[in-house]
Amino acid sequence: MIRPLLTRLQSGPLWWGQCLLCRQDCQDTALLCRHCRTELPVLEHPCPGCAFPLPLDDAHCGRCQKRPPPWQRMRVLAPFEAPFSRLVHDLKYHGRLLNGRLLGRLLAEQLAPPWPEAVLPVPLYWWRRLRRGYNQADEIARELGRELNIQVDHHLLRRVRATPSQTHLSKMERRRNLRGAFTAVSCPYRHVALLDDVITTGATMAELTRLLHAQGVERVEVWAVCRTLEH
Repeated sequence: MIRPLLTRLQSGPLWWGQCLLCRQDCQDTALLCRHCRTELPVLEHPCPGCAFPLPLDDAHCGRCQKRPPPWQRMRVLAPFEAPFSRLVHDLKYHGRLLNGRLLGRLLAEQLAPPWPEAVLPVPLYWWRRLRRGYNQADEIARELGRELNIQVDHHLLRRVRATPSQTHLSKMERRRNLRGAFTAVSCPYRHVALLDDVITTGATMAELTRLLHAQGVERVEVWAVCRTLEH
């Protein structure tokens, strides 16, 4: 789908050389100045199952030990707080497409091999994508794929049913809301990474992971820019 010209014009600064956060001068292709980069929050010792921060590194939280998630690993860049919350919001609702490039690059810096065969952005329903002009997960995935030299598959997953906003739904309500909302074509991969902007309850990723496992995928990782800190 061709993104509208208006979206491109709203994609942030129309010139290179300005930090996307403080608007001060920075290296032409850096997108962030050195000061803003050093101030970025990070997730300390995230649980490999749900990315919830823990006191120890690479230890599963009690909830994931008791009820392991359907995916094999979750990797998240940062908690959903400023400035990431602002970057994500402006990408998602105000067409700041340069934010997607920045977020994809920052996420790529935090990931480590072994790499999946393909990255699968979480799809939008067709009318929502048409109205917005783009899918924010696609924007993040494009830069991530370039940085890591991994294929990005924008077509394997489809959202076939529109669902109400999940913002104010409980975890159980989100799960019911998403049932039957996605489909997948025949999958040629054995190891993939699902990519989204923000993880809240993980209901969307759980639904997609079960769908991919049913297609024969052996290992599913969940990658996201942020996660909310409500367990």
